[in-house]
Amino acid sequence: MASRPSPVVPLTAANSRRSGDEDEAFLSDAESESDRNFDRPGVKLLSDSDEDLPPHGHDHTLQTDTETQAQFVRNIVAETAPTLLLTTVGLVFTGELLERISEWKAFKRVDDLIILIPMLINLKGNLEMNLSARLATAANIGELDDRPTRVSMIAGSISLLQVQALIISALAAMLSFALGALLGTPEQKKNDDSKRQISNRVPRPGGPSKSRTPTGFMEFMFVLATSQAAAAASSLVLGSFMSALIIVCRRFGVDPDNVATPIASCLGDLVTLTLLAFIAASLFSAANTAGPAIICVALLFVLFGSFLLARRNAHVRPLLWSGWGAQIGAMVVSSATGMVLDHYVERFEGFGVLAIVIGGLPGSVGSVYISRLSTSLHAHAELGGPLTPSFLASARTRLTETALFLISIPVLVTFVTFLDVAGWVSFPIAFVVLFSLFFCLAVLISLVFSRIFTFWLWRRGHDPDMYALPWQSSLIDLISQLLLVGCYMLAQALGANVLAHPKHH
Repeated sequence: MASRPSPVVPLTAANSRRSGDEDEAFLSDAESESDRNFDRPGVKLLSDSDEDLPPHGHDHTLQTDTETQAQFVRNIVAETAPTLLLTTVGLVFTGELLERISEWKAFKRVDDLIILIPMLINLKGNLEMNLSARLATAANIGELDDRPTRVSMIAGSISLLQVQALIISALAAMLSFALGALLGTPEQKKNDDSKRQISNRVPRPGGPSKSRTPTGFMEFMFVLATSQAAAAASSLVLGSFMSALIIVCRRFGVDPDNVATPIASCLGDLVTLTLLAFIAASLFSAANTAGPAIICVALLFVLFGSFLLARRNAHVRPLLWSGWGAQIGAMVVSSATGMVLDHYVERFEGFGVLAIVIGGLPGSVGSVYISRLSTSLHAHAELGGPLTPSFLASARTRLTETALFLISIPVLVTFVTFLDVAGWVSFPIAFVVLFSLFFCLAVLISLVFSRIFTFWLWRRGHDPDMYALPWQSSLIDLISQLLLVGCYMLAQALGANVLAHPKHH
């Protein structure tokens, strides 16, 4: 069959409907699927004659109905377990990086930057996960197989990502500046420095700076420029990388639903924090000049240009106006998570480093689940309609939940073993057992919440690729940290020594 350019359609769930007859006669063979074409304008499915397409039979969504349970679980484990392990490693490096930069001059003199960090990295991670989920869905239903459609969709998605990142980072900068002005930070507050640390395992010399930058307009412009510049650069780097990753996954027959969202979450944190740190350090010497204001004006032009490009792109135009409530809501929840971390990080030994994993890993497992559910919904159901039998057969929710839950356990064991061997923290055996139980509870909550929330959004006509991940990521992070607090308190009540050791400077 000759390759033909497909009509351009928005990447929305409304375009993925199939008739009831097709649901009953859903074929697993990719060549037959090209004749059926899902009744989707713009969807170009597998064709042996198209040089852009992956080898025949690598469409995971189309294969699901014919896979045995063993094959289904094996595919999830083989593709998800290494990704989650790498994600956990990335989270640990992010925590260590945060420890290091908390001692940098810019972060000690401008406390608003410390307040900004948890909000910005969470929001940016959500944006990259949304991008990954949308493109993974498009890949699995065949929309990325046509080269012109693929180029247009990726270019539009990166433009949309720039718009979202610049607006969200500006809101995060405003909120962090307001909180910094309201809460204040006394110059000689003795434990200010330890509160900035993501864990307490490494002694830090010295106290807070004696010459904190006074709160004012110039500081606000510095924080705003730093936040927006880091967000814009991170979006360009990560957006391009995630788009390439999904295309590579499609080419080599790896389901991007199992790979893309955890990597997006992990890299989103690490890359954004790295860029934020170096941009803040570079701009700090010019904080009282017109430099930050000039950068903000330049980024305003970037925002306007990206908006025009996204508006002209039919694939992402409808997405310009959707999903903002979820992103802003996630920002508010992230603020609460930051307050929990700030309150307990110096009270309990190793709280910060455990908070990274008990929040990040269950959240990543849930993001994989949401991405898989969303792909099946787009392929087998109609947005706002009931869940079809073909979707339920394709999703295999209980089997998927069981597989993802079991995958997380060896990842947890590897992480705890690494902490013990590296000597970063030392926990009583009773606490390790309790932490493992609370961690498993957090994973279960993440999986159940992800399924219920995704179905709830779909029935109400909201695309899970846009709305589910921000709420899931931020809420699971908060719930997991509260569970960690309960774990420490229970261990302490049982007689375990889990209080933080005094720091010697």
